[in-house]
Amino acid sequence: MIRRRFFCVALLGLCGALGGVPLLLYDFAHADVLGGPLPAPSPPEDTIQLTPVEKLGKLMLYDSTLSNPAGYACATCHVAETGYTGPNSEINAFSGPQPGVVPGRYSDRKPQSYLYAAFSPEGPYYDPGLHTWLGGNFWDGRVADVTKQALQPPLNPNEMANTPEGPYPPAIGGYSPLLVQKLANRPYTPLFKQVYGQDAFQKYAPKQIYELFGEALAAYQSSGEVCAFSSKYDASKYGTPAKNLYTLSASEERGRQLYFGQGQCFQCHSSATVPAIQATTRGKDTFTMFCYANIGVPKNIDNPYYQQTDQESNPHGYNSLGTKYIDYGLGSNPNPAPDGTRFYKEVPGDIPQFRGLFKAPTMRGVDKRPSPDFVKAYMHNGVFKSLKDVVHFYNKRNLAVDANGKEVAFDLRKGPPSGYTPLFPPAEVLDNIQNVVGVTPLQATSATESNGQVGNLQLSAQQEDDLVNFIKILSDGYTKPNPVSP
Repeated sequence: MIRRRFFCVALLGLCGALGGVPLLLYDFAHADVLGGPLPAPSPPEDTIQLTPVEKLGKLMLYDSTLSNPAGYACATCHVAETGYTGPNSEINAFSGPQPGVVPGRYSDRKPQSYLYAAFSPEGPYYDPGLHTWLGGNFWDGRVADVTKQALQPPLNPNEMANTPEGPYPPAIGGYSPLLVQKLANRPYTPLFKQVYGQDAFQKYAPKQIYELFGEALAAYQSSGEVCAFSSKYDASKYGTPAKNLYTLSASEERGRQLYFGQGQCFQCHSSATVPAIQATTRGKDTFTMFCYANIGVPKNIDNPYYQQTDQESNPHGYNSLGTKYIDYGLGSNPNPAPDGTRFYKEVPGDIPQFRGLFKAPTMRGVDKRPSPDFVKAYMHNGVFKSLKDVVHFYNKRNLAVDANGKEVAFDLRKGPPSGYTPLFPPAEVLDNIQNVVGVTPLQATSATESNGQVGNLQLSAQQEDDLVNFIKILSDGYTKPNPVSP
């Protein structure tokens, strides 16, 4: 019942009348977290000695006065306890996308973790050897690097809601004069001046100050506190350098072999085959190559963004298409690639080759949670709620079942045979889906339309569990930070 009560209130902006629905239908015990805004997070204790600019970035990242109205920090939707993504279990279980500082407003996507985002190459760029686009930041790659990533959330009308000076949508530029004014009178302002000069607020124009704000946030996100390489995996013989502080269980070892074998996870979620990334990490695996792919993720029908259609109350963040909205990922990126490539011409999705491609996140931290019963949301839209669901989707996306439980693989474009029901809802975007025909990894060697990396992996239930158990040991915090040496 919480899901539906939350749905009514959230979509109507916590208004008093709720469109004629009695207020008693709403569960007020959850109003502070389910309807938004979210509570401000507390910065964790430093786990390493931070440089002055890294410390400055951390202080600003957790400053909840920098939104408009005040109340949200950048870290509000990216808390360390959850691997720098959604902080509230109930919201994750219902939606995945988070409420913004203005009640009734929601992001269209789940907060992407910025764990290890600092190692994403500047991009997006096309790698002819890997036959894929790589790099950049955000799910859709709309900024080239982590420095520019930090400038976006404060300007997003559905997140921190600062009104930008400059173009709309904020994704293509602009800065917040209000945020810049606040930076000049915060407890950490002396540290800002120490890092950027005692005369920084006189020397630099407001837009330059805003860019320095992004630079400092990026410094912290690039620090050894965020990119710690301190998981059980790193503490094992498979770490770089190899250690003997942790020994994988039998299930975890089987999962490791599946990850780099039949499970095909390494194809996107390992940096071992990308020399440019390996060079910056000194051989440590980021467990993503920062590539873009369409794996056929279904729509998240519980995303409140589909009902966020009021232009008058939210002129720059409303959803003009309602439930017809389609998230094209890279195909909705408004900014050109560094080489000038445009990802759409006039409207998102009008260049077929980029439709539905989303950036592959790191597997590091995906099971990081404050308690065993804490729910995390997965995929760009938060549609799945457990690692088991995610692995099962990769394993059986192209399978349908009949009344007797018999399974059959099918082409997603054609649908299953008569009498069979697909195990998963249809993909939001059919174009460019990896392994759309549903062949197995072994069959993929001769397939012309597939690489077999997802959809019909032919894993048993035990193998799925083994994969999950391996992925769980990729979360940091088992040892002290072991960051990349400068």
